[in-house]
Amino acid sequence: MARPKRALGELGKVTYTVEGSGLVVARGRVHDGNGRERRPSGSGATEAEALAALQEAADVAVGRVLARRTQLMTVAELATAWLKTAYHDDDPRVLRQRREQTVDGYASVVRAHVTPRAGAIRIADITADRADGLLMDIAREKSVTTANKVRNVMSLMFDWAIQQGHFSAAGSIQQTRYGAVVVANPIRATRRADEPNTVYFELDAVQVKYILHLIRDVWPERHRARYPVGRRPNYKLLADYILITLGTSERTAEPIAIRFQDVRFEAVEQPDGSLTMEALVWVGGTMVRTKSRGLFRQDSPKAERQKRWDRVPKFAAKVLSELVASHVPNPERNPDDVLFITERGRPRDPSAVGELLRMFRREFKPELLAIGVDAEHLTFRSLRKAVAAAVSNTAGVEVARDLLGHSDAAITEGHYAKRPDLIVEIAADALDEVFAGIDA
Repeated sequence: MARPKRALGELGKVTYTVEGSGLVVARGRVHDGNGRERRPSGSGATEAEALAALQEAADVAVGRVLARRTQLMTVAELATAWLKTAYHDDDPRVLRQRREQTVDGYASVVRAHVTPRAGAIRIADITADRADGLLMDIAREKSVTTANKVRNVMSLMFDWAIQQGHFSAAGSIQQTRYGAVVVANPIRATRRADEPNTVYFELDAVQVKYILHLIRDVWPERHRARYPVGRRPNYKLLADYILITLGTSERTAEPIAIRFQDVRFEAVEQPDGSLTMEALVWVGGTMVRTKSRGLFRQDSPKAERQKRWDRVPKFAAKVLSELVASHVPNPERNPDDVLFITERGRPRDPSAVGELLRMFRREFKPELLAIGVDAEHLTFRSLRKAVAAAVSNTAGVEVARDLLGHSDAAITEGHYAKRPDLIVEIAADALDEVFAGIDA
């Protein structure tokens, strides 16, 4: 009677040998996707480890799509395995790896929400209705935004589980309160929560000028009267950062990553024959912090395609000229040569600048409300929205799109205002027109 043919991925008889070093080597036979016999091997400190390594080698020989997997894991085990791969993806088909700070964000969501709530549940027991209930609880207890983050992370986890064979891509029958249903990724069958409506933010020159007056003139006196001794907030840093953000439309952590070589001044002849100096800024980096590297300058903004030159308005050019004039290179403490540095000559942390703005909002909430500015909405992102509104109203949404580095005007209209290498001239002209005199 003929021996039954082995299935794809099924190992034949496994033999074990022990090397002189004590390492156990497991060898077997397996048929690949073309029916050819392969003889993979694996090694480990014990027979169990060697067998596991042999099975991995057999999976590779057969092909990941055809490999048989029978491991049942919990959500916590899945999250651990997925994060390990997300940090160190060796797939040659992946051209652009996830940035480390992105995976750090995934790990934070897993640690704070996924593992405490569902870590002990087997992935085969996660049905769409159970996942939907989990997300609904998070939305009620935390926020809609948090629920959507958890949904995104868990969906990525289960997609990876399907790819690895831990879960059936073709669908698996699961018993729910509605009866037996066929599901693939149960997370994708859940309802995505509606995000809050976008809050559009506009500022005029009078409001900006008054905000700068509060920062430069009122805050120092008030703080000195309340705290005669001690460290003072860096009023000039906050005022300069607001002007640079308004002038460049950069994201929160991008102005702080501007280097000495990213600023260029050009003499421009005016119609009357006079010469004026205009400043251009290369938007080509951002400051980020990761668990492994700490704070560092990333050599691209949010996306590689958003690199661009901005011609900045006069009020921002004035700040940049001061920063460039006072800049002293320090390769040891400031290897990237950024312009915004601490008293010790090191690059500034964006979170410190954000805390400055929060301190200001808490201190001057009534004064801001009196000029029609909701303190809660006064953020560096809202300043970017104010730039988008100013440019869009004056020069059109297409100019605002280019200035903000968006790939589509629909993004600008949907989130900011109701890629050329050099930004069109009228963007800076529009900002000069709307915010004229704020640096006086």
